[in-house]
Amino acid sequence: MADTKKEHYVPRCYLENFATAGKRIDVFDKWKLMVRTNQDILNVAMENGFYDLDLLRLMKGLKTDVYEQMKVDLMKIVGTDCWNDVEAIIGNSKYIEKKHFAGFEGVYSQLLKSIIGKSYNGNKWVIKNCLAMSEHEKEMLSFFISIQVIRTKKFRETLGDMVAGTAQTLAYKTQMNNIDAQPKEAFEVKANPDFIKLQHSMMILDPAITVRLTEILVDHVWVMCVNKTDIPFYTSDDPVVKIPHKKDKFINYGGFASPGIEIVFPVSSSLLLCMFDSKTYGPIFKDRQFYVMSDVEEVTYYNLHQVAHSYRCVFSNGDDFKVAKKYCKKYPELQEYQSEIEVL
Repeated sequence: MADTKKEHYVPRCYLENFATAGKRIDVFDKWKLMVRTNQDILNVAMENGFYDLDLLRLMKGLKTDVYEQMKVDLMKIVGTDCWNDVEAIIGNSKYIEKKHFAGFEGVYSQLLKSIIGKSYNGNKWVIKNCLAMSEHEKEMLSFFISIQVIRTKKFRETLGDMVAGTAQTLAYKTQMNNIDAQPKEAFEVKANPDFIKLQHSMMILDPAITVRLTEILVDHVWVMCVNKTDIPFYTSDDPVVKIPHKKDKFINYGGFASPGIEIVFPVSSSLLLCMFDSKTYGPIFKDRQFYVMSDVEEVTYYNLHQVAHSYRCVFSNGDDFKVAKKYCKKYPELQEYQSEIEVL
């Protein structure tokens, strides 16, 4: 079998729920303000060799203390005290794509089908009298959503921005009290792509990160929105979107566990999962309840959040992206990658 080249940061089993029966999907490229119709899902939300990594080679280029600490971290992640066991795993540059994710996505595909099936295409009696999913399915979907958050191209870019921003700030602060001190902007720093890929891979493989985020999501109140309009829900190349509803001049309430946070995840073109901070919204919503969305403006509201939050591309099973294009023209900064990191 030929080596995997096209490696998806949004799984195909997920994208299928926004595609036609022939597994074709329509794409809005917000950088180019271009619509590409009838695309094979094999060719979207992916990059050749995105997860490929010669981990052993990169580690050998690290400083001794960093190298030794990374060995300890990797042995902990793999669950062994023997470094040779770790080498046998990470020596395969295709490990993340072919082994790590491959073991999850069959289960993920069946879970999505089960949850979508339970909506019975928006049957009125089901929506009024049934829950959207079981408690176990909620826990499982939380796990897969957590993986989705970490695995994307935008997450990797943000990680690089954080590393570069921290280095820039440290360089500036070491000389800020000098008479001939340079402004912060004078210290242009670019993170090494191989190093960022290494750090990203470590985060993907570290179960502690996924488990912690899973616990946060499970603690939220979930509402499954059923789309009764003629406009399909969008998804994107970074589909898990945080919408902060609590505002403060000095405090950022945009974290996954922040008070007042709403986290949205499109499940299909007709289903949208909203996860609300339980302390704020617990008295308002019943966990795992259905909610009928029959107002076009509501659907458009969530679709535009997908447009704004996406790295580059938005996906749908309908080719009408006029609202998305108008939104990007109104806010032209959306037409290129915008860093979410600001290191002071």
